[in-house]
Amino acid sequence: MAELPEVARKALEGKNFWHLATVNPDGSPQSTTVWIDARDGKIIVNTALGRKKPRNLANDPRVALSWHETTDGGYHSISIQGRVVDTITGPDAEKDIDDLAQKYIGQSPYPWRSPGEQRVTYVIEPTSVAVMG
Repeated sequence: MAELPEVARKALEGKNFWHLATVNPDGSPQSTTVWIDARDGKIIVNTALGRKKPRNLANDPRVALSWHETTDGGYHSISIQGRVVDTITGPDAEKDIDDLAQKYIGQSPYPWRSPGEQRVTYVIEPTSVAVMG
């Protein structure tokens, strides 16, 4: 497991949008903007069962994450490669999406649940971290 440098951990813990890339069954990449957080040196992402991310991650646990911010002097960016090492469902995943909603939009519970929707949290272990800027 690669250690998250402090700048990466702060970006993960902050109210920043990240891009999560997974691998489609045909080998092509799929990228989604996600809410994210850090937990015990790992990264958590939450989504709903039945979407593309859970289908892709069931076939291939490898992911890539990226983030950037523009500054007056240029930009900062972070790229993380990793793999899913744990999948959380049930009440703990529901709490995770509520916590992420509080972090990103200041509301809890998560306001956009669909009827019958079931949430899933993926715990990602970073294998490579690159910080630029």
